[in-house]
Amino acid sequence: MKENTFPEAVYYYFKEWQEYNMEIHKHKAIEIMYVIKGKCTIEINNTKVELRKQQYIFIYGNVPHRLIVEKKNPCRMLNVEFEWKENMKHFTSIHNLMHHDQSLKEMLTASEDYFILKDSGHIYGHLSSLVLELDLQNSDNRLQIDILFIQLLLSVAKSRKEQMQQIGQSNEWIIHQVLTYIHENYDYEIRTCDLANLVHLHPSYLHRIFKKMMKITINEYLTKVRMEKAKMLLTKTDIPVTEIANYVGINTSQYFSNLFKIYTTFTPSQYRKEGQNFIGEDNKLESHG
Repeated sequence: MKENTFPEAVYYYFKEWQEYNMEIHKHKAIEIMYVIKGKCTIEINNTKVELRKQQYIFIYGNVPHRLIVEKKNPCRMLNVEFEWKENMKHFTSIHNLMHHDQSLKEMLTASEDYFILKDSGHIYGHLSSLVLELDLQNSDNRLQIDILFIQLLLSVAKSRKEQMQQIGQSNEWIIHQVLTYIHENYDYEIRTCDLANLVHLHPSYLHRIFKKMMKITINEYLTKVRMEKAKMLLTKTDIPVTEIANYVGINTSQYFSNLFKIYTTFTPSQYRKEGQNFIGEDNKLESHG
């Protein structure tokens, strides 16, 4: 986006799709696809997402995508595509608007390819009003079209920010539940699918959330917990080395020994022998309350 750019519609329509399989395509225009009734699937970057009534997708420019509508599930949609155009006839610019609204700036400068939102009650009104004015476009309603574009973008940006905050709060709760379970059950076998069932998520989705928030995978975190517990047991108890594997949820003492050496560069026996030298040198994993 250059300094004096402003959105200008290049394509907009209402359409009832009975059955449709669009070719994968991309364009420099930003596209908003709003489902008025029914449902559809959007394939975007080899990922399929479903849109239902009163949901809409905001697809950034130059992102490969296609629309899929099944015969048994017709879908009525409202689409608006717009590009950034340099035109001094507009009373403001998108850069000026971003300067005054942080959520708009965050949305328009995001590195994501798309996002999906549920209409909070205003978006369809903004879209349909915009399309009506575009259909009637003349020199007398240019300002009205600009204002409608601003209302639309500000409303979408606000909804996006609110959804991200809600997701963030939800993800914090999810991670708290997972961490609590790991810290209370590390002596059992723990699988990602078990943790996913705990928080009612698909395992791959939980994996992505966990890695994004913790900067480490679930298995890496679980290993860290177990190895730190093993270090404590080796230096502060007389539990036989051969039994410590069981205390930290690892099936065999040989696998435990190999894993411990990878984690600390010492065998469990070496670590116990040098025990007092290690106490206080390592950053202990904080217990999760």
